[in-house]
Amino acid sequence: MKLSNETMSLLKNFALINSNIVIGAGSKLKTINEAKNVMGYADIAETFPVEFGIYDLGEFLNVYNMFDDPELEFDEKLQSVVISQGKRLVRYRFSNTEILTSVTKEVKMPKADLAFHLSSDDLAAIRKATSVLGVSDVVITNNGEDSLLVTTTDVKDSSSNRFAIEIPCEGLSDTEFNLIFNVSNFKMVQGDYDIEVSSKLISKFTNTVANVNYFIALEKSSTYGE
Repeated sequence: MKLSNETMSLLKNFALINSNIVIGAGSKLKTINEAKNVMGYADIAETFPVEFGIYDLGEFLNVYNMFDDPELEFDEKLQSVVISQGKRLVRYRFSNTEILTSVTKEVKMPKADLAFHLSSDDLAAIRKATSVLGVSDVVITNNGEDSLLVTTTDVKDSSSNRFAIEIPCEGLSDTEFNLIFNVSNFKMVQGDYDIEVSSKLISKFTNTVANVNYFIALEKSSTYGE
C-alpha cells in the first residue's frame, strides 16, 4: 500500500499532538496527547491491515520520506513494516502498543452550548497574536448582538496586551461565559473549522474540508452562566 499526501499531512499533524501513536486495523487515525486534553480523529483513504504501534512517529515519517514513491508491506508475524522502492528497503519495527499513549475509548461530545465558525485566517491570526504578545490564553466571551469576542491574553495578568476578533454567532443567548483555551492545545491542521463548545469544558473542532476533528479540553478556570 501507499500513503496519500493527505494521510501524510495528518500523520505529521498528529505527531505534534503526541510523538507516538497506535494505528488500528482499518481506515481511522486516532491520537491523544500525554495530558489527555487533546484528541484527534481522522478518516483516511487507506485501510491498514493490522494494528501497530510507532514509538517515534516523526522518525517513521522521516524514514518514509527517504523514498520518493514508497510501498508499505506489513508483516504481522515479524511485527514490522517494509518500506521499499525498487531495490531499496527499510524494515521498520513496530513498538509494543502497551507502552504507548493511545485512545482507549471514544469521546462522546456533550450537547453543545455554543457553536460557531472560525476561518483559517482567524486561527492563524490568533496563533500569531499569542506569539507576538507573549501570551497563551484564548478567551471566548459573549459580545452581544449575535457575536462572540475571541481574545488572546494572559488571564492571570489584567494589564497584559490583548488582541481580539469579533466572530458572528447566530442565535446567541444572553448567557455570560468566559471560556478559556490554552493556545498550545491548538494543534489542528490548517483549515476552516466548525466549533462546538460545551459548558462541561470540552470542545469539538471539525475541519470543514478534511475528514478530521479534534476534541480539546478547556481550562478549568472557564465559566459558563456563573
